[in-house]
Amino acid sequence: MNSNLNVRAFAEAISRDKRTLDIFRCLINNSYIRVVNYHNTNDINADRFEEEIKYFSKHFVPVSKQDIDTFFKTRKWPYKKPGLIPALFEGYRSHYDIMRPILDKYNFIGWFYIPSFFIDVKPEDQLDYCRSHRLRITGENMYPDKRIALSWDEIKELSKRHEICCHTGSHFEIARDTSDEDMYREIVESKLLIEKHIQKPVDVFCWLAGEEYNYNIKAHKYLEKAGYTYVLGNLKLEKIK
Repeated sequence: MNSNLNVRAFAEAISRDKRTLDIFRCLINNSYIRVVNYHNTNDINADRFEEEIKYFSKHFVPVSKQDIDTFFKTRKWPYKKPGLIPALFEGYRSHYDIMRPILDKYNFIGWFYIPSFFIDVKPEDQLDYCRSHRLRITGENMYPDKRIALSWDEIKELSKRHEICCHTGSHFEIARDTSDEDMYREIVESKLLIEKHIQKPVDVFCWLAGEEYNYNIKAHKYLEKAGYTYVLGNLKLEKIK
């Protein structure tokens, strides 16, 4: 079979960017779990979201933290189909109103990444908070009462069948020069706040930009101190050693 693909040029192109190379490596190695990221899930797109989750439910299996625990323990994926995690970022109220019913309808498990301090911001201040903390809003007029964030009652309800994870406290980008005080607040205190409200352990953490576990070695002690088990990145779900 003739092909116009220049293999050497293709290999050179994907090797220029580590993330592109990692994505390609995962695909050819038949990775067991995929992650699809969602942020704003406004009502105007509800039909599209349902079509996506419906498709996923036919070709993938939902993934719980228990499935991840078992996989790391046995090193075997127990299902015939690969798993898929719908990762819902930033703690938006629309995740509860729009995505939760869709996920429940198709028996899919969502992983909700909560910047926990956002939840306690007064509704009238939430839009300004979003603008100052890189929380992108595309449906700011969706709710007349101005509450954009999930409530703690909604998060606790979600925790009954979905996974609740921590995405720092204030949607804060932890850099290599971030102070110990800031890292403790954004990694440890943020987790404790969620656990206080849902009365369950929070075992998964995600940096901004979906970085890998080794993105910031200085922060390892705080991830361990907080008691996280996993770090989820855009390309990997890694167990904390």
